[in-house]
Amino acid sequence: MKKFFIMLVAIYLISNTVSAQFEKGGWITSLQGSFGAAGRKSDLYKYHNLQIKPELLKLLRHNLAVGFVAGIEQSASRMKNYPGGGEQIQSDLHFQAGPVVRKYFGNFKLRPYAELSVGVKFSRYYSKFSGEAGSSFSNTEAFIRPALGLSYMVNDKVSFNISAGTDLMQPRYRELEINLGISVKLGK
Repeated sequence: MKKFFIMLVAIYLISNTVSAQFEKGGWITSLQGSFGAAGRKSDLYKYHNLQIKPELLKLLRHNLAVGFVAGIEQSASRMKNYPGGGEQIQSDLHFQAGPVVRKYFGNFKLRPYAELSVGVKFSRYYSKFSGEAGSSFSNTEAFIRPALGLSYMVNDKVSFNISAGTDLMQPRYRELEINLGISVKLGK
């Protein structure tokens, strides 16, 4: 525990002496993701979700970056004693890709940013009820995803990020997507 505390103090002291400047011409690579799980004590319902989104951004000018985002999301659920009896198994797989614009505000250790990504999302859905053959279908749709985030600059190259956003093209429901990630500034 003592070593862990000393390590945290060292990271804090190093991170407070250096502040990255996001200047024109630099590159930022970012990996964000989220994981979710749900279930009931009775073990009648289980759900999990995993999402990973890598980004590559080019700084066009001070604190403004444009790039490309790709993401993959997989979710699955299993429900026992489904209405009508039996069991339902459902699995979804989504792949999305498109351009992204990110604007950072300020040059502080804790730096807010706004992000907008647009593109195409390819989805495959699979569902199976006990005693029946499974069925699947695929879908392609556009996405428009604004997000707000905070980036904590550990040093002049590395930052930890948290962001929250939603897909505006989903007319049926609004889901707040919260992602954690790490960004690395490439080059000088």
